[in-house]
Amino acid sequence: MADLSSIARPYALAAFEYARDKQQLPAWKAFLESAKEVAQTPSVARLLENPEVSSAMLFDLFSHVLVSLLDQERKNFLLLLAQNKRFIVLPDIAESFNAYYAAYEKTSSIRVVTAVEVHDDFRKKLEQALAKRIQREVTLHCEIDPDLLGGAVIHIGDRVIDGSIRGKLTRLLQDLAS
Repeated sequence: MADLSSIARPYALAAFEYARDKQQLPAWKAFLESAKEVAQTPSVARLLENPEVSSAMLFDLFSHVLVSLLDQERKNFLLLLAQNKRFIVLPDIAESFNAYYAAYEKTSSIRVVTAVEVHDDFRKKLEQALAKRIQREVTLHCEIDPDLLGGAVIHIGDRVIDGSIRGKLTRLLQDLAS
């Protein structure tokens, strides 16, 4: 089977272009984020992977859960996913949509993983430094992973900057082994 993100990309682009043209980007973003959350719920994820569950049943499930976010176009989008048996790619569609939206808004969502909590003053300095480096407005999403020991791992799109102590130790071990 093809990579799910490559299957999701055309759906995300179509949704993004429609939402942009109709000036409904925030509504579509909220809809797709909610659909992603529903799809990633463990019980729903099992249904998505079960070949015995019909597309009509999945359409009814998503339509019912997301009813407050649906207009006719978003309902048609769900129907298209049902007809093409593509509900499984909803999380990837949401991720791709968000990437198109961020590029359109000239912002970048950056994930920063640290060993300890990041204080506000350091967070602001890091945000400013990253914004200067990539020449875009940035939004930081901080996570804590005590296994890093110290430092940080920064995810900017598909680039990873590993400045963690764990990463440095791993690289040192690789150098010593070679």
